[in-house]
Amino acid sequence: MTSPELRPDSPHAVSGAVRSVGRALDILSAFSSAHPRLTLSELAEAVGLPRPSVRRLAVTLMDRGFLRQDQDGGYLLGVRLVELGSQVTASSAVTHLAAPAADELARMTGETVLIAEVDWSSLSLVIIGKRHPVQPAAETSPVGHRYDLASGCLAKAVLSGLPPSGLASVVPKLRLTARTPASIVDPAALTADVTASRARGYAVQSGEFLPGMSGAAVPVHVSGRVAGALAVLGPTRRYPGPELHRAGRLVRSVMTATAR
Repeated sequence: MTSPELRPDSPHAVSGAVRSVGRALDILSAFSSAHPRLTLSELAEAVGLPRPSVRRLAVTLMDRGFLRQDQDGGYLLGVRLVELGSQVTASSAVTHLAAPAADELARMTGETVLIAEVDWSSLSLVIIGKRHPVQPAAETSPVGHRYDLASGCLAKAVLSGLPPSGLASVVPKLRLTARTPASIVDPAALTADVTASRARGYAVQSGEFLPGMSGAAVPVHVSGRVAGALAVLGPTRRYPGPELHRAGRLVRSVMTATAR
């Protein structure tokens, strides 16, 4: 007879299964844009597990298509994640609401258009949609890129969708780092900028996130709560002050019109 501790439905078996799932997810989460390839030793160090344990989990993840190995034995994320990622984007309420506006803005401006969804648990944004520019421009964030909710028009647009009390509680928790010399790193200055953005209905930035790139963005609300943002980005030389605010008003009006 099977011992109660070893039965599949026993608390010990369940906790062990949950622990294995958590470790597998830790392995996947160890990869990033800065570290797209990891060796077995690097994975073991990143997740704090012995190499044999990581190897066993990696074999299972490779069997399911979540990991792959290159010719030198290094590990990379697998193509199965591309499939799942496309399903996340397709099923996103932010995508559903912002995609028509993104298409229209791309047609009207010929510039890069980004859709981002906010992850409040980590105070970060994830790019979930992109329309590429007609004219060559500096590379902007790719789909799937995650960055801190801080600098740039997308972040400020999301923050502008919060009520004043919500903004006051979130700003002290943000990681305000200087991505560029123009990045806002002072909490009071960010609060003032976001408050002005809320009043006019759009946020703008010039070189805060990427040198030489400017942009304008609006918040995207789902069921009455801010869930993401939509932005138009272009070279700063094409968007001096008046043109940048004109772009902001355009993003605001197109988003309003297509969301009806």
